[in-house]
Amino acid sequence: MRALPPARLLGLLLGLTVLPVAAAPDRAALCAAQGAGGVPADLVARLARGFNLTGWIEGDRPMPPDPALLGRLRARGLSHVRLPFDGERLMPAYGTRARRAEGLARLDAALRQLLDAGFTVSLDMHPGEGFAALHRAEPERALAMLDAAWAVLARRYAALAPDRLLFEVLNEPPNAEAWTGQMPRAVAALRVHAPGRILVVAPGGPQRVEALAALPPLADPRLVYAVHFYDPMAFTHQGNDWGGADDPLRSLGGLPFPAAAEDRAVRAVAARLAREGRSASAAELAAQIRQPWTAEAIDRQFAPVGDWIARHRRPVIVNEFGALDTASLPDRARWLAAVRGAAERRCIGWTHWDYADAFGFVARREGRERPVAPLLDALIPPKAAGRAP
Repeated sequence: MRALPPARLLGLLLGLTVLPVAAAPDRAALCAAQGAGGVPADLVARLARGFNLTGWIEGDRPMPPDPALLGRLRARGLSHVRLPFDGERLMPAYGTRARRAEGLARLDAALRQLLDAGFTVSLDMHPGEGFAALHRAEPERALAMLDAAWAVLARRYAALAPDRLLFEVLNEPPNAEAWTGQMPRAVAALRVHAPGRILVVAPGGPQRVEALAALPPLADPRLVYAVHFYDPMAFTHQGNDWGGADDPLRSLGGLPFPAAAEDRAVRAVAARLAREGRSASAAELAAQIRQPWTAEAIDRQFAPVGDWIARHRRPVIVNEFGALDTASLPDRARWLAAVRGAAERRCIGWTHWDYADAFGFVARREGRERPVAPLLDALIPPKAAGRAP
């Protein structure tokens, strides 16, 4: 997940409100369509429920998850782990030989542990801002570096769990315009080293649902397509502390879900922003809440993805969605349930962002990890626990 510039974010959100929405196709037909191509139906089923395991193998102070908790989450029905890997460790422009060796050793151990625990794993190429800046400025040079990094990983894991380890080509491709032409080339380059592996691909930029709706599928049938979902960002990203002082979302707080412009809580936030002279934040909130924030609105946003699945008969997952812990716990739970429901009604698999960081559904206290019960229940209602493959 990367923060968007305010102007671009506002344009995306305003553009979203005018999309035509068709009625959702029949769920049974969508489920059949997901397993109709080159991706085995049992693998599609194993991608149904999952989470992003952040904070483990990246950074200078990795935080390994509690193996016992991973086992309980697997028993609860979470069958898929998306494992972000900072590909810059493998790129000479950003990483040293020692950093590369350290990163690969961490990755080796993490993959073994997750696969031994029974999870299906997506190895997510998730480089940082250095690569992102390069891809925006020199997309062809960045593509060559991406291909080289994948050659290392694909050769290293060529024989590892061919039916349970997927390669995700690139998280949120920074240069969306360039990525349109680069994606088939990146897939072809990776296929040299991973001819039969299931790959995960996505439209460029923040991987929004409407971008997928406009994307023709590639000829390669062994692909899973991924989108991300964080709308409304005024709710999911309120009070974020990484966007910089000029990020209008930074000054937001106390916004509920569901919500409408006339609600008391929303009016109170708008009044506070006016008193504090935060005009950019006030304008952002006003623009995003022109339409009420409801589960029904979220469901309508997923309708174009259902149409895309029915038309192209390719599997789709929403492999990032989550709300910051700056929102109240009940509101976060309601939002998660709404997104999870919208995806499941269309047989779209999901992986929650993230594990135990700011968007997490697991709390770390005094060296112990425990699921946050309302969030886990929103993702997997108790009556549905344990049903995933």
